[in-house]
Amino acid sequence: MRTILCAVTLLVAASCTPTPHVYVFRNDNRPEYTRTASVAELKAEAPEGVTVIDVRLSEDFAANPVMIPGAIRRDPEGIAAWASKLPKDKPIVVYCVKGKWVSQKAATYLSEHGFNVRSLDGGINAWDAQ
Repeated sequence: MRTILCAVTLLVAASCTPTPHVYVFRNDNRPEYTRTASVAELKAEAPEGVTVIDVRLSEDFAANPVMIPGAIRRDPEGIAAWASKLPKDKPIVVYCVKGKWVSQKAATYLSEHGFNVRSLDGGINAWDAQ
């Protein structure tokens, strides 16, 4: 009886522990991250006023390696490793190809970890079109 009670106690305790989000950048799970920046807003702020991060998947970056001037390149799949090194006192804008899946997931992750972050509307495609 004591073994069963201990097992039930462990199960209840485990179910009360919050589960962190797992960020998989290669699936169709789209977050709804609504804090965005337009190309015009980014041009007005960059490069001194905001940290700009290219978070395109490696194959997307290889297909078009042009970056927004002043941006830094970070692999979104390694976000847990590099996010902690970012300054929290400066706004961040992340971008991917179209400003949808990848940058919105990265922005969601960074926001949940205390960063002031926006996703670039339309991604690098919108930047290139301007």
